[in-house]
Formats: sequence, C-alpha cells, structure tokens
Amino acid sequence: MSDQIILIGDVHGCSAELARLLEKVSPTVDDRVVFLGDLTNKGPDPRGVFRIVQSLSCVCIRGNHDNGHLKWREGIVGPNKEMRETRRLMGEKDYEAYVDMVLHMPLYFETDRLIAVHAALRNGLLLSLQPAELLMGEIPIEKTWKDSLESDRSVVVGHKRYGRVPEEPYIEEGRFYGIDTGCVYGGALTALAYPSGKIWQTKAKKTYA
Repeated sequence: MSDQIILIGDVHGCSAELARLLEKVSPTVDDRVVFLGDLTNKGPDPRGVFRIVQSLSCVCIRGNHDNGHLKWREGIVGPNKEMRETRRLMGEKDYEAYVDMVLHMPLYFETDRLIAVHAALRNGLLLSLQPAELLMGEIPIEKTWKDSLESDRSVVVGHKRYGRVPEEPYIEEGRFYGIDTGCVYGGALTALAYPSGKIWQTKAKKTYA
C-alpha cells in the first residue's frame, strides 16, 4: 500500500493544464490526491476543473475563492465579477454541485508527518483551533509568516507564490512547501509528491488573468 500523497496547487479554472499535469503524475489508486484549494475563478474552464475533480478519489481543501461562492449562496457577500463569470461558465447544474462540494470541503488535511492548508497557520494553536479565515486565506497574509513557522510536521500550502521565480515552487525540504506557482497568471500548475519531494509541473498555455 502506497503512502504517497500527491498535493496540487491552485488550479483556478485551468482545466487543460490540470489534465496534462495528471497525465504526468499518473496517480495510482493507492495514492492520496489532495488539492490545496481555489479550484475556480479567474481561469477559462471552471466546469472542466470541477468535472476532473469529481472523477477522482481526492481531497479538496477549501480556499478563499471556493469559500466566496459559498458565502454568496448564503447571502453573506455579494458576487464579484470573477464569481459571476465562474457561475456563467459552469452553468447552473454544475455550479450548484460545485458549491455543494465547497460546503463539505475540509479546511486542512493532515497525517502524522504532514499538514496541508490553503493559506497559512498560526503558531501554538491546534489545527482544530486555527482561525478559518487564516487557513483559507480570507485575511491579508504576509509571505514572511513562513519564516517564523514552528511545526513538528511538514507544512504544504498554496495561495501565494513564495519563490523568487514565481512559477517555481518554494521548498524548504521537510519543513515548508509553497506550491502555488501562478498557473492562471501565466506561470505553471504544480504537483508535489510527499514524502519523496518529487515535483511535476505543467506550464500555463497562456496568461488568463
């Protein structure tokens, strides 16, 4: 039985890049596939992304862009242009199914060696007590938060581009992995195998946002 975990950075509606990335990775039935959130908004094909994710046995962590759609449904916020466009591109049936999925997305994924969240963590707090808006990235987060991170497990996040070169993942081996590499902004979509540290990437076909 494989204990490999395949973590995938922010997809943002880039279905062609996701499909190509999954071809490269070729996850087996024993691999755990974990998406780090922000499946939609900004990119050209949120419906395609949703249907790919639906076809997989995977975990999707809730990101701020996902959560925005849930808050729209619940009347907490009004929609912005990106949210309206995502809904239009998906069509009502797929869109409602996507928001149903968001409702059940966990805020984190953990094993005895790994913690994965969309955005960030606060030192000294149990995962179950972490502020949801911090985990999802709904509040401003400085990139320097990672420098003072204290964790007895490896931490993997999306949400921000931490590398000196934005389309490259930021890795402190065994400690911190930032794998949002800005596919929707013309960068790349990144997958990380844990614990091996193997990286796969698919270059963006174009700059979408």
